[in-house]
Amino acid sequence: MRRLIEHRVVLSLACAAVVGTVSLHVWSLPVDDPVLHLVALRRPELYTVLAYTYAALWFTTPLLVLNSAASLAYIFLSRPRQSGAPQPLPPYPQPRTRSELFLVLGEQHHRTRVGRAPHPKWLVIPESGLYTGMVIIGAIGTGKTSACMYPYVEQLLAYRASDPTRRIGGLVLEVKGDFCRHVRTILERHGRGDDYVEVSLDSPYRYNPLHNDLDAYALAYGIATLMTNLYGHGKEPFWQQASTNLVKFVILLHQVLDGYVTLFQVYEHAINPDKLQARITEGEARLRASDRLIVQKADVIHLPPADTSAWHEGPTQEALWAVADPELQTALLANGIAFTLETPPSSDLADRIAKFAAVKRWFEDDWMRMDAKLRTSIVEGVSVFLSLFDDNPRVKHVFCPPKSLYDTPEQERGTDAPLPPMAELIEQGKVVVLNFPIAANPGLARAIGTMLKQDFQRAVLNRIPGMSSVPSRPGRPVFFVCDEYQAFATTGENEPSGDEKFFSLARQARCIPIVATQSISSLRSTLPGESWRTLLQGLRTKVFLALSDDVSARMAADLCGKAERLTPAYSLTESGQDAGVSVLTGRAAAHRTSVSAAKRYTVSIDYVFQPTAFAELQNGQAIVLPYDGRNPLPATLCYLKPYYENPQVSYFDQRTMGAS
Repeated sequence: MRRLIEHRVVLSLACAAVVGTVSLHVWSLPVDDPVLHLVALRRPELYTVLAYTYAALWFTTPLLVLNSAASLAYIFLSRPRQSGAPQPLPPYPQPRTRSELFLVLGEQHHRTRVGRAPHPKWLVIPESGLYTGMVIIGAIGTGKTSACMYPYVEQLLAYRASDPTRRIGGLVLEVKGDFCRHVRTILERHGRGDDYVEVSLDSPYRYNPLHNDLDAYALAYGIATLMTNLYGHGKEPFWQQASTNLVKFVILLHQVLDGYVTLFQVYEHAINPDKLQARITEGEARLRASDRLIVQKADVIHLPPADTSAWHEGPTQEALWAVADPELQTALLANGIAFTLETPPSSDLADRIAKFAAVKRWFEDDWMRMDAKLRTSIVEGVSVFLSLFDDNPRVKHVFCPPKSLYDTPEQERGTDAPLPPMAELIEQGKVVVLNFPIAANPGLARAIGTMLKQDFQRAVLNRIPGMSSVPSRPGRPVFFVCDEYQAFATTGENEPSGDEKFFSLARQARCIPIVATQSISSLRSTLPGESWRTLLQGLRTKVFLALSDDVSARMAADLCGKAERLTPAYSLTESGQDAGVSVLTGRAAAHRTSVSAAKRYTVSIDYVFQPTAFAELQNGQAIVLPYDGRNPLPATLCYLKPYYENPQVSYFDQRTMGAS
């Protein structure tokens, strides 16, 4: 019936044609009528007009009657088309059975308005889009962790979980401590419990942030950058440059003499010039001769006490070495102690001697020539950060392990073990988690997290040359997940380091960055200058949950863009004739009035999502600006799937069940 009414014009024309044709045959023009016969004789042209008019009326009159009747039926009898029952969600792709890597953000219905669509679908970010990064922005209590971080991390960890060569590893940073336990539960649920590597004050791993392949300047520069992000920039660049120089040469001195350095060693030698002087004097004695006497540590106890002071840690844990002095050789022979005479490689010795000479020149010609008060000011700028690794014995134990821990064979280490190199953990598919709640010590937690993050970033970027040399083997995907990212974000602006530079290069290293923060304003308050803009543009997919500050809401609306809209405008006009003033009311009145209404449309450019839309989002709702790795997709509403809900049940069904 509705379809017939919708085509009423065509049906009216057809019926009118039939009625007119039949009627002309049945009731043709009465040509035998005397009056018409007289008209035909006297006025033939008028007769012709009457004949054609008579024929036309048989067609037009039924058309008008039928069309009017059909219009009345459309108005009074037709009902709005009822849409069919909404279709259920497509089957949720289980992460363990996925043949390709992708991330399901949530269910998608209408793009710009809240409501259930007849054919919902999943909002999916493919693998190429994951490598371009994702940032999740939402106010406190909006479900960033439960509806985004937990489900997304589980999808990544469950992918290829049974394949040791393809399962995903990475780094997880957070500030509350509960995320770590959840990650461990996810790994155990998918048979990957052995891949969990925790760095904390209670874990068996001990982590030295300075034990890597970087040179002294790179390590010192990283410490200076970290202090800048923690305490801010000073107006005078001299202080940062001088403190960087101090840390660099202290690190270089320990690298030359021991091949190892900790943050505590840097601290104790930076604040005590006498220790630094004694260390340099010791270095002169150790590097004065090239030949070394190597003996077993157990045999040294047979020497007089005066002779044991010249011995140093040898190439193995059981060995000691000393400068090949003739008197010492005589003493060894007299006590029947076997020794080995060794000559270090000339190139290694020459390099160490040159570096030591640079340290000595800096100490004598630069550092000691400064005014004592100036040196004190420079040292205080460094000690405020480095003292964090001295005043807490547990922190010092975990993050400043001795060199002997790395030299001890694995089977003899006991409960403590050094954290393996980050590059090795990545290639093994391990998941490194920092469990250091920020409530315990905010400055130290941020410092450790930032240094661990920088180690991870350096290891990831070092994969690029090897991956590009063998294109047929793209390499294992890795991820970087950080909750409350504003606590660990670092940017370099004009400097060569910073998260924004890592995000711009991480795609080639097959790294998936996923970070969450409370608002854009929190990033602005943490990072210097306008570097937050560069940081955000390096994370292409943006997930906006409810925002509580107007600055973030306006920025989110700007990022989602504007579009052309047809805006209706109404106008009412009243006119009257013979207007006058009423004697009773004293108001203008007219005997004859007319009222007219007009509606017009204008094209305007307006936000796709108004700033108020971001403040009015309900829990479980998000506005997503997705990127698929090739093209930016339009901003769309998305309905998230908290980890404790069944992903196959629609968001609207969950709300209905919750309301009932």
